[in-house]
Amino acid sequence: MTKFTKENLVKHGCYVMYVTSENPRGRFVARFKRGRSGIATFMTHLRKKWLVEDYFAEEAAGLAPLQIVAKTNYLQPHIKKELKREGYPLTTAGKKQMIRDQVKAWEARQTARAWEMVERPDGNGFMRVEK
Repeated sequence: MTKFTKENLVKHGCYVMYVTSENPRGRFVARFKRGRSGIATFMTHLRKKWLVEDYFAEEAAGLAPLQIVAKTNYLQPHIKKELKREGYPLTTAGKKQMIRDQVKAWEARQTARAWEMVERPDGNGFMRVEK
């Protein structure tokens, strides 16, 4: 079993590649299309928690990179920051609880609305009507 190391896990712009002497061009690991903010934490998580064979077996099974690392409780940096700010534990269970609480708050706001939308009498769209 091979571990990811700093030498063989390389970033090229927004891509993370697994480079070996047999494959100097590298094998695709992940792509970060919204910038490079989470690459370092992603690579650290791979080095600490994953073996090369296990990761690529999960990828061959059809999972996306974030789905794979989520199995070992990886949280993206912006989600960790939000969990800390809101006072939730820094775990996937904390993330799920935060989402459930946000959905409940949204539903409460929707039921508290003092108006509803109905179709206009002339058939041109909708209008607000007081309840």
